[in-house]
Amino acid sequence: MYYNSNQNNNREPFTYFLQGALNINIYSFSIPISYSFSNQGEDLGYQIPFDFNRISIHPKYKWVTGHIGNVNMTFSPYTLSGHQFTGGGVDLTPPGPLKVSAMAGRLLKATNDDDDPRTIPAFNRMGYGLKTSFEKERYKIGVIGFYAKDDQNSIDSIPEVKGVLPQENLVISLEGEVKLGKSFSLQAEYASTAITKDTRAEEADNSGISPIAAIFNNRASTEYYNAVKTRLGYAFGRVNLGVGYERIDPGYETLGAYFFNNDFENITLDASNTFFRDRLTLALNIGYQRDDLDNLKANNTNRTVGSLNATLSVSERLNISGSYSNFSTFTNIKPNQFDEINDGDLLDEQIEELDYKQLSQTATLTVSYVLSNKKTSRQNLITNYTLNDVSNEQGGIVRLGDASTFHNMNIGHTIDFSERNLNISTSVNGTYNTIGREESTTWGPTISVGKRYFEKTLNTRLSAGYNSSNSATANTNVTNFRGSVTYTLKERHNFNLNAVQLFRNGGNSGGLSEFTATFGYNYAFGLKKPKINFKKREKKEKKPKEDNDSIKIQYRKYRYEGLPKDITPQLLNLPEKEGFAHIIKDKKGRLSELGEQLKETEEKDKRVYKEIAISYLKAMDEYLDFAEFYNKKIYESYVKLVNEAREIDRQIRDEFTVLSARINSAEEKDPEDLEKQKILEKRYESHTELLQSLLKWNLKLEDIENPEGDIKLLKKRNASKVFTMYQNEVSEEKIIKFIEIRLADLFHKVLKE
Repeated sequence: MYYNSNQNNNREPFTYFLQGALNINIYSFSIPISYSFSNQGEDLGYQIPFDFNRISIHPKYKWVTGHIGNVNMTFSPYTLSGHQFTGGGVDLTPPGPLKVSAMAGRLLKATNDDDDPRTIPAFNRMGYGLKTSFEKERYKIGVIGFYAKDDQNSIDSIPEVKGVLPQENLVISLEGEVKLGKSFSLQAEYASTAITKDTRAEEADNSGISPIAAIFNNRASTEYYNAVKTRLGYAFGRVNLGVGYERIDPGYETLGAYFFNNDFENITLDASNTFFRDRLTLALNIGYQRDDLDNLKANNTNRTVGSLNATLSVSERLNISGSYSNFSTFTNIKPNQFDEINDGDLLDEQIEELDYKQLSQTATLTVSYVLSNKKTSRQNLITNYTLNDVSNEQGGIVRLGDASTFHNMNIGHTIDFSERNLNISTSVNGTYNTIGREESTTWGPTISVGKRYFEKTLNTRLSAGYNSSNSATANTNVTNFRGSVTYTLKERHNFNLNAVQLFRNGGNSGGLSEFTATFGYNYAFGLKKPKINFKKREKKEKKPKEDNDSIKIQYRKYRYEGLPKDITPQLLNLPEKEGFAHIIKDKKGRLSELGEQLKETEEKDKRVYKEIAISYLKAMDEYLDFAEFYNKKIYESYVKLVNEAREIDRQIRDEFTVLSARINSAEEKDPEDLEKQKILEKRYESHTELLQSLLKWNLKLEDIENPEGDIKLLKKRNASKVFTMYQNEVSEEKIIKFIEIRLADLFHKVLKE
C-alpha cells in the first residue's frame, strides 16, 4: 500500500498487509488456519492493548474443535461475549446430551502509559472460562463460569489518572430451556458477577452478600451484581409469540465483553407471522423499559421500547423492506455514510473494531424496483433511508436521549449490459445530522463504471464522487476518484490494483490532497489428498479376505452390509434411488468430495471408510428427511385417490340403482330414463373397470421407497417441485393434492396403454 498526502505525514508511505486462510481437510480431520499480518501496527505511534497481527488455528476431529492463537469465543451475553484473547479454547460436542466448551488466554496485554493521549494503557489480563450443558429433546440446562484478573505488576506504573486500575472478575451463570407441550417453550438465564475494581484494596468479608462471595477474593472494592433474562415462547406453524423479561443491575460488568449496557429492566412481547401468501412478513417486538433501578440518578428514564421488521413483496419487480428499533445496542458502524465514502484507509479495520457507538434508535427503509429484466440489459432502482441515534457517554454512564442523530438517504440506479460485460451505477447520497444544537448537511453524487474483458478474467472499474458538507462553523467539499483493476490467471492467481485520489477543500485544515494505492496478489491453491497406506499387523490366523473386510453401516433407516467396494455404489446411487439426484445441483460440493473419499478408501482402512460413509449419509440429512416425507406423501396421495375413486363408484352405483328401480316400477317406461339408464350403466361399468385397475396397483409404502417403472419416473419428475414446496413449508394438504393429480394423470396414461 502506497500513501502520499500534503498534510498527514505521520503515516508510513509504504505499508504491507498479509492475510489468508488455509484449510487442511483429510477424512474426518480438519485444521482451518487464518492469519493477518501488517507492519502498520508497529508504526501507529501509540500503544494498544491487543495484538494487531493475528494468527488462529481451529483444528477439528469428529466432535472435538480447538481454537488456538488470536481467537474469540462466546458463552453468553453476561459472561464471555466475543472478547478476543491469545491462548486456546475447545468445544466438545460428543454424541449424547453433554456438551463442554472451555478457554484460557490473555485478554489484554500489558501496555504502559506514555505521553501520547491516544495510548490505551492496560494491565496484563488473563481469562479462563468453562461452559457445560446437558441437552435432551425436551429440556436443556447449562452452567457457565468465567474468571479474569489483571496483573498489577505487569506495567511500570498504575495510570490512575486515566481511570485504569487492576481488576478481578468472576461470573457464574445458569441457563436452561424446557419445552412445555408441543407449542410452548421456556428459556431463562441467571448470571451473577463479582468484580473487584482495585485489587490493591484490603481484604473484606462479603460472604453474606452474594452466593458466589464464598469462592471469590473479597476486597473493599468488590461489588456484586445480578442479571436475569427469561422468555416464554409459543410457536404454531409460522406464528411465533413470546413474552420476555430482562433485568440487569446498575453496575453489572463482565471483563469478558468490550462493552456492557446495565441499569435497566425490560418487559417485552414479540410476535412474527407471514401474510398474503407469504408476500408480507412481519416481526414485532414491543415492551416497557426503565432505568435507575436503585433510584440513585438525578434523572431516570421510563419509555416504551420496540422494534419492527417488515418485508413486502409487492410483485416480482417491487420489494419493500423496513425496520425500526429503539432498543439500545452497541455497534461499530459508521452512522454517517460519508465517513465510509471518503475513507481511503483500507487497513484500519482492526482499530475501527474497537470504535463502538451505542445506537439508541435505528430505522431503515429500502425500496427496490426492477426497471428492466431484459437479457440484454437489466436495470434496478434502489432507495434507502437510515436513521441512527447515537448516544454519548457521560461520566461512564450512557444516558438515553443524549444523542446525535444522523439521517442518511440514498437513491441508486444500476444498469447491467450482460452481453457487453458492462455495468454502470449512479447514486445520490444525502446526510442530515444534529450534534447537540448544531446541524449539518452533506450531499453528493457518485458514478461508477465497470467493464470486463478477456472472458471476464480482467475486471476494471472507475468511479468518481463529490460531496459537500455545510454547517454553521464550516463548509467542506470533497472530491474523490477511485479506480480498480483485477485480473484472474488460470483460476488460481488473482492480481488487484486499487487507487484512491481524494481532494478536500474548506474547513479548518485547509486544502487536503491524499493519494492511496494498493496492490494485492491472491493465490488459491488445492492439493490432492495424500495417499495413506493403512498397514495392519498380520495375525497368525488370518480370516478369509471376504469375511475380514465385510462391514456394517447403519444410519437412520439405511442399513448396508458387505465389502466396501459393494457398498460404495449403493451409497452413490442413493440420491438416484430416492428420486432427488437432480435436486443436488452442486456436483462439486461436500457430497461429491465424500463420494471421492469413499472410492479412495475402499481398499484401505475399513474403520476410516465407515466414518466417511456415515459422514456421507449425514451430509444428505436434509434430502433424506425429504425422501421420507416424499415417500409418505406419495403413499397418502395414492390412498386418497383410491378412496375418492371408491366414493365416486358408490355414487354412480346408487344413482344407477335408484334409476333402475324407478324404471322397473313404472307402468310406462320413460324414454329419457331408459336412455339415462344406458349411459349410467356404461359409466358404471367403465368406472368399475377403472377402480379395479387402480386397486391392482396395490401400492405399498415399500413399493414407493424402492420404486420401479412408472412410479420411479413419477418420483423423479416431481421431486424438484415437491422439494421446493417442502422447503417453503407449503401445507401437507396442498402437497398431497399436487401429487394426487400427477398420480391420476399417470394412471390414465397407463390405462390407455
